[in-house]
Amino acid sequence: MELKDFIQETLSQIAAGVEAAQTEVRDAGGFVNPAHRTGKQEADKSHFGALTSGQNIFLVDFDVTVSVIEATETDGRAKLNVAGFMSLGTGGQSNASSTATNRISFKVPLAMPVDAVSAEELKKQDAALAERRRKQSEAIRQHNQRNSGSWMG
Repeated sequence: MELKDFIQETLSQIAAGVEAAQTEVRDAGGFVNPAHRTGKQEADKSHFGALTSGQNIFLVDFDVTVSVIEATETDGRAKLNVAGFMSLGTGGQSNASSTATNRISFKVPLAMPVDAVSAEELKKQDAALAERRRKQSEAIRQHNQRNSGSWMG
């Protein structure tokens, strides 16, 4: 399997697994990847960050062994395959090849699917907070208008 296919399949299956578990866990009274916002001062090391929608961004760590197969075929391209998923076959072709095995590590940020119920609750909380702030600002504005000339004598 080529490295790009391995990464694509891994990330897709992680997201699909999270999404598939959400209903079952919600029915049991919990949430899988609930919508959440972290405060700037909150030291949360469980994820990389969060989107404004409440989606947490996790870092998926990859540590894979890859094999680079360089073959003397007509296209002259080297193929990068995840070790253990290599497929070697002749298929009626004759070619010479050399293989080098390497280990690579990297991280990919992934915003997981957010639980829909918790996302809706987060929207309601945001709307209530915005309304409270609007009312506070209006009260301050009205207070300032009433008292604008009193301090000047």
